[in-house]
Amino acid sequence: MTLVTTWTTLNESDSADLVLCVDFTETGRAEAGFPDLVRNLNYDATFWHVHPPAVAPGSDVDGAAYVRSWIEPIKESGRKVHAVMGYCVGAVYAAELVDLLAELQGKAPKLIVFDPEPTSLENVYFQFGKVFGILSSILSEEDVTQTRETMDRLLQVEGITVEGYAAQLYAAFRDVGHNAFERAGFDVEYSEEMWETLGAFLSFLTYADHLDPWEGWRSAAAVTSSNPRNGLNRMREAGRDNVVAEELTFTEGHDVLLTSGDVARAVTKLLER
Repeated sequence: MTLVTTWTTLNESDSADLVLCVDFTETGRAEAGFPDLVRNLNYDATFWHVHPPAVAPGSDVDGAAYVRSWIEPIKESGRKVHAVMGYCVGAVYAAELVDLLAELQGKAPKLIVFDPEPTSLENVYFQFGKVFGILSSILSEEDVTQTRETMDRLLQVEGITVEGYAAQLYAAFRDVGHNAFERAGFDVEYSEEMWETLGAFLSFLTYADHLDPWEGWRSAAAVTSSNPRNGLNRMREAGRDNVVAEELTFTEGHDVLLTSGDVARAVTKLLER
């Protein structure tokens, strides 16, 4: 399978430095994203945001190969990556990218992570539920009930993996959603775009489970929100501490962390080091 990754420019600069931003924002989520942060930064570099391969979960893709496909456009650009930034599960991929780029450039870029989290069954359940909630306005009551029951039932299957859970959720919801999209009058092209986005999002959550970010995070600077159920706060509750090299804590919540002027000023200083 050919994996195609593209990068969107958030800010263009004459500087040779490139900063990579790793997150998935195409689902219409409420949380702020890297475009919000980059607008407030005072650092001269080109900033790119990843658009991962549009593959559905359960496509027999290896997580390492999935991330390696992100490198080719960077090599072609001829730019040097100064830093890699990752939000939530995107921090897993950011750590892997830093390792790959260290080999390519001879020196590891800076790693800055925002409420970093490994992926998990609970994470997939929660994130799929948010996307499902956005689409639920076009679903019948029976569709909603059936989807919720499927989410809960699959979660209880003994030995279910993150990838298996995501793949079965995607397949089940396609069956429900296909009829709902027809009833809503969506044309085939628009429906397929929506399925492609949902599949790519679930894959983004899934293939992070193939990677081990812990060693990479030891060199990272982490930006932590006030939410107890996100990032390093959640890890501490579970008894896991000393995950990163440096932690900067803020009173802002997880959803608005990347809109904060204080966060932008702190990240600017991290980039300037």
